[in-house]
Amino acid sequence: MKKQGWRAEFCRLVLALGFLSLFLPGAAVLAADGNALHGQQLFSGASRMVNGGSPCIACHALSGLGSAGTAGYGPDLSNIYADYGADGVMAVLESLALPSMEAIFATRPLTETERRDLTAFFAQAAERQAPPVKSFAGLILLGVVIVFAVVALMGLHRFKGARKPLVEQAKKQRGVMQ
Repeated sequence: MKKQGWRAEFCRLVLALGFLSLFLPGAAVLAADGNALHGQQLFSGASRMVNGGSPCIACHALSGLGSAGTAGYGPDLSNIYADYGADGVMAVLESLALPSMEAIFATRPLTETERRDLTAFFAQAAERQAPPVKSFAGLILLGVVIVFAVVALMGLHRFKGARKPLVEQAKKQRGVMQ
């Protein structure tokens, strides 16, 4: 049997989660039962996992946690709840099917309470997530537009002052030519 990479397994997991989310709407209720504050403590390492697993922040980033929440080994989890919903987050936290996570959590699985609390924390983080920051290129473009607008407004007044004598001069010349 041919060994497949982690990407193929991840794609299968995402497809399975999508399929399950259609038929298992009751899992969303579990997220509401979780303690978001305890989930934040589990994520940040302020509370230890019951079975000794490492805190999520050791590998994953999450916006809103300051500079400590910018770890870069694993993916940024700021949008995990928006992407997967309660059902998907619970399923991901139960299976932890990625090779890097299997090595850490194979003998230290998350408990049901930890999964609920982390899911509630991700739901809360999704609710309070700040709007995305404008891109640097967008800010530069906005600055250029503002500069052009200011120059145009300043030049508009000048244009009227310079044009009036030119128009009068042209009228005089036409009058002479006609």
